[in-house]
Amino acid sequence: MRTEVKTPSMSPLTQAAELCRAEMQGVDACIREHMASDVVMIPAIGSYIVSSGGKRLRPLLCLLSSRLFSYEGKRHIPLAVVVEFLHTASLLHDDVVDFSTERRGAPSANGVWGNQASVLVGDFLFSRALQGMVDDNDWRVMGLLSQVTNALAEGEVLQLTRTFHLGMTEAECLEVIERKTAVLFSAAAELGAIVSGQSEQVIQSMREYGMCLGVAFQLMDDALDYAADMQDVGKPVGHDLEEGKITLPLIHAMRNDADLLQTVQEIAGRGDYAEGERERIRQAVDQTGGLEQCLDAARDYAARAKCALPSGGDANVLKLLEDLADFSAQRPY
Repeated sequence: MRTEVKTPSMSPLTQAAELCRAEMQGVDACIREHMASDVVMIPAIGSYIVSSGGKRLRPLLCLLSSRLFSYEGKRHIPLAVVVEFLHTASLLHDDVVDFSTERRGAPSANGVWGNQASVLVGDFLFSRALQGMVDDNDWRVMGLLSQVTNALAEGEVLQLTRTFHLGMTEAECLEVIERKTAVLFSAAAELGAIVSGQSEQVIQSMREYGMCLGVAFQLMDDALDYAADMQDVGKPVGHDLEEGKITLPLIHAMRNDADLLQTVQEIAGRGDYAEGERERIRQAVDQTGGLEQCLDAARDYAARAKCALPSGGDANVLKLLEDLADFSAQRPY
């Protein structure tokens, strides 16, 4: 029987969105302003993916981190937009690299406009993010976000080099997650501490919180690919293996099931599933304990995220950040 995760009716993500509603409206206005272009396709594609129902957790994390330290300025708004643009650009490029035609239950941008347009608009969003860094005019912020942009690209290339890497270890899997996903969570949390003038110790604490939160979030994504139904997650399930991604649930399952390893080797040779294999593999990942081991790892990173949080700051926001860490490893979508 598949592991089910239950969450309260009002999730911490919803609470965070409600708490930061006014600031998120500012973020949305800033996004529209910076996506403006007289090349019609650019704002069309940018708006399509930004408005396609994502959780917006990364910009929210930047806002929450600023609020934790009672920041009263405005720098965090455009910096949250920079974070969102980096994320959106990486999604556009990822979908092309992965040959994905759907995202969150709807056609992906490349599925609508084609690969060439998606790559080029992704480049536009990266350039807009660069402009946002320059406008902020803080060398520390520029250094941080330029490192993040580099790490995102390295993570995507690293994942590509490990396509159908059947000997993938847990450490190698986590390295991809940190570079490709968690680094942007880490930067979002760190930015709030930077703009509010916190000490190096506090900045480091928020950086670690964001990194662990991002790893937990991605591990849960990897688990859901084997545990959820498509209508719950808004994307094809069992799709990671189809793209050659050997994620943690499958790594653990293959260690305990030689027949599963053989089947995965056959899929790697063909590049796709044979009839009935998708569901058989999902069942095997669950029955061999691979799914539960991945969930355990996600919960461990969530606990590490909570431990990393500084002791000071707004108590209500601190509690919400703790709840977001738990939510990242328990969410059903």
